[in-house]
Formats: sequence, C-alpha cells, structure tokens
Amino acid sequence: MSFRSPWRHRWYVLAVNTARRMLRPFGRSEEAFIAWLARRQNRRVSRHLAQAPVRRALLIMPRCVKKTGCHVDVQHGLDECLACMGCPLGDVAQVCRRHDVEALVAFRSHIAFEMARTLKPDVIIASACHDRMVKALRSVPEVPALLAPLAGMERMCVNATLDMAWLEQQVAAAAAGRPVSDGPDASPLPIGNVFPAVPAP
Repeated sequence: MSFRSPWRHRWYVLAVNTARRMLRPFGRSEEAFIAWLARRQNRRVSRHLAQAPVRRALLIMPRCVKKTGCHVDVQHGLDECLACMGCPLGDVAQVCRRHDVEALVAFRSHIAFEMARTLKPDVIIASACHDRMVKALRSVPEVPALLAPLAGMERMCVNATLDMAWLEQQVAAAAAGRPVSDGPDASPLPIGNVFPAVPAP
C-alpha cells in the first residue's frame, strides 16, 4: 500500500511555507509549528506501518556521529560498525540487529533523498534540525518518514544532541508493526544515550 502524504500536494507545501513566514518573527513559534507538523507526520506514518513490519530502514543522521577518520561505507550497511563500536553508529547497528532491521545510513540530505528514491526503504527515521525535517517531508513525500527535532541546540550546529532512546523506540515499534510514539516536543529533554551532534546538511 502506497503511503499517502499531504506533502505530495503543492497547495499543502505552499500553505506550510506561508505559515512559517508568518510565524518566523515570533521567537520559537516557527520551530513549535514544525515540531507539531512532525508529530502529525509520525501519527500518519504509524498508521501506515501498522499494515506491515519494517525490514529496511534508511536513517538520516547528523554527520558527526561517525568517528573522525572512519572510511566505512555506512550507506550499504552497518555490519562493520558492530565489530568496531568506536562511535554511536555501533549502538545504532546494535539497535537494528536486535530488531532484525537492515539499516542504511546517510549523512547528507541530497544523498539520503536519492537513496530513498532509488532503494525505496520501508521507512526513513531521521533526527535533524527543524528546517531539514521540512526539507525531508517536501523532498520524498512518497516514503514514510519518522522525524524528531535535534534536542538542545543553542543555535544552528551548536550543542545539539541525538536521542538514541527515541531512535530505538522508533526502530522497535516499526519492526514490530505496532504504533510508534509521536516523537518529542520542540525542545525535548534528552533521555537514554545522548550523543553530541550537528544537523545533517
């Protein structure tokens, strides 16, 4: 069954863009609006994934979770990360192995969107800054995407965190074909294993 998303419709994208421009002058109102859109998206995806368990997930992650100097091609799998465990990708690999999900990881958005169109994963699971979440919804609306804002950012690319507990919750629920949580609010408190991160470009 194909995923039905309002982001396929130009009028919806225009409406969201208009709302964002109107809210932008009012402090964090635009971010709160995008977080609300993400929660609505997650509920929509939850209903869709209840039809069949996920077996292939594309993870869009902040690029700095990968160990500096590492040359492993995580776009084709995380098996080598299980042997290394030198960075958070090892923890991600363990999560996916526990739940029998094949994980492919992309750090740059244009690569992630091309992979999504070519490989057609069952779901995208992404944590990114608010603007990049909207870009994901707009760029590949045909692929179900579970989204959460990065936590704790003081400003763009400064002191953001990646919530591994949230990631495991999404993978576990999607793999089991059961409803997933809406995701955190605009400024969630980090829980579980939290790693420093910057938004995926």
